[in-house]
Amino acid sequence: MKKKLLTVLAFTGGIFLALEAGARIFSSDGRAGILSQHPGLAMYAGIERPEEVFSLLNPGCLEWSPYQHWVVRPNLRSRFYRTNALGLRGLETAMEKPDGRFRIVVLGGSAAWGLGSTADERSLPGRLEAHLRERNPSRELEVINAGQPGYTSGQELIYFHRLISRMNPDLVLLFDGYNDIDADLHNSQPGWPENANILRARYDASFSKTRLSQEFLDLLRRSRFLHLASQKLGAFSPAGEAPGETLFAPEVTAMNYVHNVKALARLASPAPVWVALQPVLATVRKPLAPEEREILAAKEKIIPDYTERVRRTYQGIEEQVRAAAIPFLDLNAALGEQPRLLFADECHFGDEAADDLARRIAAACERLIQ
Repeated sequence: MKKKLLTVLAFTGGIFLALEAGARIFSSDGRAGILSQHPGLAMYAGIERPEEVFSLLNPGCLEWSPYQHWVVRPNLRSRFYRTNALGLRGLETAMEKPDGRFRIVVLGGSAAWGLGSTADERSLPGRLEAHLRERNPSRELEVINAGQPGYTSGQELIYFHRLISRMNPDLVLLFDGYNDIDADLHNSQPGWPENANILRARYDASFSKTRLSQEFLDLLRRSRFLHLASQKLGAFSPAGEAPGETLFAPEVTAMNYVHNVKALARLASPAPVWVALQPVLATVRKPLAPEEREILAAKEKIIPDYTERVRRTYQGIEEQVRAAAIPFLDLNAALGEQPRLLFADECHFGDEAADDLARRIAAACERLIQ
């Protein structure tokens, strides 16, 4: 009986390993991979292997950081981006601000970092610096890209306290908001960072005496085959499935976000903190391109009332930020009135949108710089 059981387990394990190997080959193939089938990649027509705009930034590019949980590794070099010795996207910069320099720091998640942009200088911070220099050729200006993929406002607050505050910025621009919403759609507690359930499981496992079962569960979590299978099953599900057991009220997400912004503003004082909620497909005022409508419709199938939830949260954030006398930039009309394809997914945009948004922000900065 024992021999028969071992044979069944070995056979089952062999099948799983074969499926896992096949899944990894399939998903890494540029012709058949998930990213290459995404409708938003039509925005990168003419770019060879456009899926790499997104796939070259992966978990291997991150390292553990106390309190923040993760940061992008320093000194990375890839086809579409580089990081400097501080782990910030772009060229090297000094921690200590040189005399006479006007320094702007952009905080946020992957949209601020520039996931979707095809070069460092084409990200929103990169284009903002270029527009400001064009407008102010006699001023020494610097825009630091302090975005960190996946960060919520709570992580940005800690990141600013631990590192960015020492850079002595003259203006802190928060280009964020969406990650707070997305995290609250997936987590069991409001205000937690993205993938908090995995972080909590690993924390709990550190106290466990039974390592074998935990390692097995971790293997299942990282399985590419199971990931693809779950996506396929979700695609065939007529009603879709909500990402979490609890959907927190938009007012709760907005309240937690503004609480963190107020705390960051106190830390940054006397430098002003501006809030610019990143435009997403659910909030932009421009007509959506057919590919963008397809992306938004897919989100609506998975998350009940997705568009309305995002809009209500953004509205609540804006109202509370303005009530706190913190400057607020409304960027939702900055992308024009034409149905141009600007978004690669529900929240990441490409070079053209980054330039439009940076131009609008640069105009708002004019009086502050002068």
